[in-house]
Amino acid sequence: MGEIRVAVAGTGNLCSSLVQGTHFYAKAKESLGLLHPELGGYKPSDVKYVAAFDISDVKVGKDLGDAIYAKPNNAPKMVDVPRLGVTVKMGPAPDLVEEGTLSSIKRAKVEAVDVAAELKKANADMFINMVSGGSDKASALYAKAAIDAGCAYLNATPSNVAGDAALIKKFVAAKLPVAGDDLLDQVGATAIHIGILEFLQSRGAHIDESYQLDVGGGAESISTLEKTKDTKRSIKTAAVTGHVPYKFPLVSGSTDFVDFLGNGRDSFFWVKGRYFGSVPFTMDLKLSSEDAPNGGSILLDAIRGMKVAKDKGEKGLVAPICSYAFKRAERTSLAKAYEAFRELTG
Repeated sequence: MGEIRVAVAGTGNLCSSLVQGTHFYAKAKESLGLLHPELGGYKPSDVKYVAAFDISDVKVGKDLGDAIYAKPNNAPKMVDVPRLGVTVKMGPAPDLVEEGTLSSIKRAKVEAVDVAAELKKANADMFINMVSGGSDKASALYAKAAIDAGCAYLNATPSNVAGDAALIKKFVAAKLPVAGDDLLDQVGATAIHIGILEFLQSRGAHIDESYQLDVGGGAESISTLEKTKDTKRSIKTAAVTGHVPYKFPLVSGSTDFVDFLGNGRDSFFWVKGRYFGSVPFTMDLKLSSEDAPNGGSILLDAIRGMKVAKDKGEKGLVAPICSYAFKRAERTSLAKAYEAFRELTG
C-alpha cells in the first residue's frame, strides 16, 4: 500500500508514545495492545515521520528521535528510537504563555518557519496536531498550513477545529479530510465512563447521577488544570451525556495535578441508579493508567484511517474517524462508532 508520511506538531508525551509505539510494533512479533495490526491494508511499519514542529528550546533543532525523550517528557520508554533524520522546526507561538506557571514553556529563540512550505517539502500526507492544551490560535494556524500544503489534518487537542464550520468548509474546498477534536483514549476515563453507562442502560437500569473525575501528573494534566479545565470538562461531559437517552446530573472532567504521579493518571467513577423494583444501587470505581500510551493505539488507527479516507477522496469532516477516535464528535454508541470506522477502512 506504500508509506504514510506523517508530520507532527507538538513533540510532548503523546507524540513520544506514538513515535515509540510505531517503531515498537513495526518490529514486534505480536500485536498485543493494537486494536488493528493491519487497517485498510496499512501496518504500523508503513507510518513514516517526515516533519515535526514545536516551540520548546529543548526540542527545537533536535532530531525527532531525540526530542521525544527530552524533558519535561516522561512517557514510559517502550523502545530506543533511532535518529529519524527529521529536525524539529520552530512552529508558531501566538498563544499567551504566562511566566511562572507550571505549564509555561521556554520558547526557542529562533524565528518560526513557514509550516506549509515545510509540509510541502516533506511531501506529508497528513498533519497531526498534538500541541499543549489551550494553544487554540496555534491549532488554527496549523490547520491552515495543512490546507495550504494539501495535507489531511488530525486534531488530537481540545481546540475547536472539527466544530468550526467555517474551517471545515475550507477543508471541503481544498478536497482534504479532517478529523478531531480531543483524542478518545484506548482505556481512557471517557471511554470507560461511556462503556459503564451504555452497559447499565442496556441492562434496564436507570441512572440517577454520575461523575468521573481525574487527577494526573503528566504535562497534559498541568495544561488542563491551568488552561483548559472548563473546556475539557465541557467536552468530556457532552461526550458521555450523548450515550444515555435521558438527562440526569452528570459531571466528567479533570480536577487536579499531582506531580508525583509522573505520567500516571487516576480516574474515579461514581454512578447512582435504580434497577428492578426501583431498588437503588451505587457503583464506585478507580482506574489507574499511564496517560500518554493510552492514546497511542487509537491515534495509530486514526492515522491509517485518515490515509484510507484521503486515498478514497474523502473531503471535509470524516465522521467515522471523529466518532471512533475523538471526544468532540457526533456521538453514537461505541459499538456503532467502531462499525462505521471499520466500514470506512474495510
